Amino acid sequence: MSLKRRSGRCCRLLCTILFMFTGVLVLIEFEIMLSKWLGSQYHLRTQRFGTKPNLNIIPSRHPMVPPYPYPYEFIINQEDKCSGRNPFLVVLVISRIQEVAARNTIRNTWGNASNYDSADIVIVFLVGLSPIKSHEAQQTLEEEGMSFKDIIQQNFLDTYQNLTLKTVMGMEWVAKFCTSASYVMKIDSDVFLNVEYLVHQILRPDLPVRHNYFLGQVYIGARPQRDKMDKWYVPLDVYPNETYPPYCDGSGYVFSADMAKKIYDIAQVVRLITFEDVSVGLCLKELHIVPKEYPGDAYRRLEQYNRCTIKTRVGVHMEGNYNFTKMWRELWSNQSVPCV
Repeated sequence: MSLKRRSGRCCRLLCTILFMFTGVLVLIEFEIMLSKWLGSQYHLRTQRFGTKPNLNIIPSRHPMVPPYPYPYEFIINQEDKCSGRNPFLVVLVISRIQEVAARNTIRNTWGNASNYDSADIVIVFLVGLSPIKSHEAQQTLEEEGMSFKDIIQQNFLDTYQNLTLKTVMGMEWVAKFCTSASYVMKIDSDVFLNVEYLVHQILRPDLPVRHNYFLGQVYIGARPQRDKMDKWYVPLDVYPNETYPPYCDGSGYVFSADMAKKIYDIAQVVRLITFEDVSVGLCLKELHIVPKEYPGDAYRRLEQYNRCTIKTRVGVHMEGNYNFTKMWRELWSNQSVPCV
């Protein structure tokens, strides 16, 4: 009886080993077939695209890398804003969807294009989608856009992390809908712009229009912050280089209109980051264009308002809350008053 038990156990053991061996053979055969299939697909891909994809890289996006390129669409557009015109200057104002009061202040002060009869000026506001109370905010914005016809919006969230997307949207809009422009200025909504000084002292309509021209407050040799607690922290896997390429302060820079399409096009292949000023600098580097510095103190941050100081500036980024309406009235009404 014990012999029969031992024989049964041996048979079960042999069956188990045979079953496992058969399973291993099936797996090996499956892997061989799979590798052949992947090889054929790889061959098809390299034939079709003419490039050799790295199959060891898994596509991913770091949170500090904006979701771009992506086919964002214009939700609110002013495609006829430049029709039948040759604007000397287009001003792209970076604005948030809820900043209705700030936009109205600009419209009533330096952003009132009817004040400037010596050059054709176009001013538009760049916004994204509201991350909160989206339906109400969007409806209000659409009504505002219909009233003033100066709102440009695409379908990305209006957040600080998406400032790069907003800037590239402005480049796209100029490249597609305002090709007759001569110059463009991108500016933040909390900057007071002296349009007269910019037009007549810096850009000068009496001179031929420049090309490949980019002007601003230039930073050279700036280093990425590697401290995780720093507001401007950038990890090595997002930007590994020790220094950034030359770039202009994002609060206000001006460029020839031909640059809009060049920056928009190169942005489709350059790896951008959340800092829009640095991202534009990365695009300029790829285009082999070095930004130029504003002459003298033509663009600076100010702690205190001074009419004579602002009179000789392209723009001023005021520290703290200042009444732009009061500043505008004093500056505009005293244009002919000399400064001692």
